[in-house]
Amino acid sequence: MPRVLVTGATGFLGGHVVAEFRHAFTLVTTSRRGGDFAVDLGDRAEANAMLDAARPDFVLHLAAASRMAACEADPDGARRNNVDVPAQLAARYGGRFLLVSTDLVFDGRCAPYGARDPVAPLSVYGVTKAEGEERVVAAGGRVARLPLLFGPDDQGRGASSMILSAIAGQRPVSLFTNEYRTPLHCRDAARALASVLLQTDLSRVVHLAGPERVSRWEFGQRLCSVHGRQPHMLLPAECQDPLRPRDVSLRSDFPQRSLAEMLADS
Repeated sequence: MPRVLVTGATGFLGGHVVAEFRHAFTLVTTSRRGGDFAVDLGDRAEANAMLDAARPDFVLHLAAASRMAACEADPDGARRNNVDVPAQLAARYGGRFLLVSTDLVFDGRCAPYGARDPVAPLSVYGVTKAEGEERVVAAGGRVARLPLLFGPDDQGRGASSMILSAIAGQRPVSLFTNEYRTPLHCRDAARALASVLLQTDLSRVVHLAGPERVSRWEFGQRLCSVHGRQPHMLLPAECQDPLRPRDVSLRSDFPQRSLAEMLADS
C-alpha cells in the first residue's frame, strides 16, 4: 500500500482523514503535539529529519494556522505556517504533495467559484493560504480547496458539533444569515482527499465542496430539523466583519452525498 504522511493529523479534519485513510494506506501521522511524529514543521531541520524517518510516498498537508483572529494578530507566523512550510514540502515531493486549502481565498463577490477562478482574499488567513497555494503549484504540488466542514466530533469542533453541543447545553448560538458556504461533511472530504491524493494527473487545483449553497443560519435550521432538535437556541445574526466574505460557495469537482444525508450523519 502507498505510504502516506498526514500532517495536522490531530485536528478536526485530521481525525476523519486518519480513520478513512487507514483502510487504504500505510499511514504516518504528525502534528505539533501528537501523531507518530510530534514536530514543528516550521523548523526546517526538525521537519527534514522527520521526513527522512517517515519516508512517505505521498504527503497530505492539513496543518495550518487557521484561526482568522490569530492570523491577523501574527501575520508573520501565519505566513510561516501557511506559505513557507507547504512551499518547502512541495519542493521536496512535487506532485506527490497535496495541500488542503480554503474557500476563504475568495472575496465573496463572484460566487459560485470554480477551481480556475482568480483568488482575491480579504483576510491575512486568506492571503497566506492563497500565497501558499501559489508557491505549492509553482513547485509542482497540488491543492484541494475545502469549504465549511462539519461532522461528529467529541471536542465540539466543526459547524454541526458546535451547534448541537450548544443546543444540548441550552446555550444560545448566533448564526449568520448573510454568509453563504457549500458545507461538506468531514467524512466525505476525507474520502475525496484519498481519491485526489493518488490521481496525480488531475488539475493542480480542485474544489471539494458540498452540493448546496446555504447560509450558516439555514444550515443550523436544517441540522436541527434532521436531528429532531428544537432550534430555539439559534439566533439569526448579520455578519458585518469586512474580513469575512459573504458568499464563497464553491463548484465542486467531485460528486458528494446530498446535504440531507450528510446532516443526518453529523
